[in-house]
Amino acid sequence: MRTELNAIAAAAAVGVLVGAAMVSTSVVSSAVSPATLAFLRYLIGAAVLLLPIGSAARTPFRVKDAAAIAALGIFQFAVLVLLLNHALLTVSATVCALVFATMPLVTMCLAVLTGKEPFSGRGLVGVCIAVAGVAYLLLMPSESSAGMANSGWGVLALVSATVVGAVTSILYAPYLRRYPALATCRLAMVSAVVFLLGFCALTSQPLIPALNRLEWANVAFVGLSSGLGYFCWLWALGKLAASKVTAFQALGPVAAAIIESILSQRLPPMAVLVALAMVAAGLVIATRRPKAN
Repeated sequence: MRTELNAIAAAAAVGVLVGAAMVSTSVVSSAVSPATLAFLRYLIGAAVLLLPIGSAARTPFRVKDAAAIAALGIFQFAVLVLLLNHALLTVSATVCALVFATMPLVTMCLAVLTGKEPFSGRGLVGVCIAVAGVAYLLLMPSESSAGMANSGWGVLALVSATVVGAVTSILYAPYLRRYPALATCRLAMVSAVVFLLGFCALTSQPLIPALNRLEWANVAFVGLSSGLGYFCWLWALGKLAASKVTAFQALGPVAAAIIESILSQRLPPMAVLVALAMVAAGLVIATRRPKAN
């Protein structure tokens, strides 16, 4: 029971960090390319994960498993964040966090299709409510979603990032049962850093951009939160069902909305509050199991 509570706390922490990181990313997204920002993010994150010295450093991986974990890391850390960074160029952090919060529902649907988890009418109702909340936000001409109508590629990148996150969350499960979460996260994130290094070189993207102190502070925060957050994410995935862990992504838009409101010194627009309520209600309905009689 204590292990489950710790895993829930870890998953909740990840949800909050995701929302905060999106706000920080939006601050620097206009000053640095998506590829460079992703490289710096995971270079710092990997350094954080490599600091602890212990049994994880001596974990032997099967060659086949190591290749699979490396591939998952490239998609989870590199491809997903490249897509997310592109989305944040034209979509607000709150909207990004809100759409990203539907990941548990996407995960649930994929888990049902692959036979990993059973489906129910309760889950279907939750999916419909949450998707309706996202649709409401995207269609409302609110200040937080300004530019959305002319940023189709940003929305496409955002949805693609959500699907990538859901798929990788499911595929990590067997490896997290065989290997420690820290060792798995190290291998996955270092693989992503190597991939992003090559990607930046091929696309002539600078590895060290010219940023001011505030922008570097935001980059550092995003990197530190990535290292801590993804370790908590993988550790929780090793203890709980993927759909339950990803359900806590609903905390992302809440954190992003609160932070953006504090920075702008105003209350969140009504459209954001309504959408948040719909997504949260959908997640509760879809992920909460009915009590046994």
